[in-house]
Amino acid sequence: MISRRETILGGALTLLTCTCDCHANVSSVRALGCHVPKLEAPRYFSRTQTATLLQTGSEVIEARSGNPELDRALAQTLGRLSQLFDVLPAFAYYQDGSQPNALATPEPRLQRADGTVLFGLNMLQQLLTRPEHPDASVVAVCAHEFGHIVSYKTGLIDRLMQDNNPFRAEQFADYMAGYYAGFKKLERNDFPAVAFATTQRSFGGVTRGTHGTSEERGSAVIEGFKSIYERKLSAPDAIDAAFQFSMSRQ
Repeated sequence: MISRRETILGGALTLLTCTCDCHANVSSVRALGCHVPKLEAPRYFSRTQTATLLQTGSEVIEARSGNPELDRALAQTLGRLSQLFDVLPAFAYYQDGSQPNALATPEPRLQRADGTVLFGLNMLQQLLTRPEHPDASVVAVCAHEFGHIVSYKTGLIDRLMQDNNPFRAEQFADYMAGYYAGFKKLERNDFPAVAFATTQRSFGGVTRGTHGTSEERGSAVIEGFKSIYERKLSAPDAIDAAFQFSMSRQ
């Protein structure tokens, strides 16, 4: 029997936006946006739980979230992201202290991994208490981080991170999150796409931070959504489009 949570995380309410602030949350660690350089990754890995590779979605995430149903449903969604984006990052929960966060790094936590996605346990609990679409927000964070993993595997990250400015790398990740939102909308016509755009903008700023303004973030996600929903781009073509879009941002 499929639970409501499995339906939400795997289907209609998979709203792909990055709701996290994505600032560094370990003292003296130089995270750039929510990208953690390889040399800094061990400091975060020391705060992680057991890592998992989620290639098919049938794998089991260690139930450290405190909710086995959530972990099972999330594993299915992460497997789907892995398949669509052709990446295989390790995934682990980590202790994010007083600054809830989620991060991505090119450093593999496990063999065969295309980098690692780290999801803060406090971030998880914060998202699950949101009044609207809490489960969707969890997937939203993961989708954005998977966008970073794509930039690592393709080797685009160095060009996106010119002068160590994370803005274009974050725009790329937002675009890829929007692409997944469009993919889900094509799968299920009742997918509430307007909600993810609204949520995305709500976590931008009036002035540009590492991730951009509310308008910039919303624009990146909308363009990613259109790339598949209207233009019907394949995932490899969308990656190229995401790169061109991000590099054009000033």
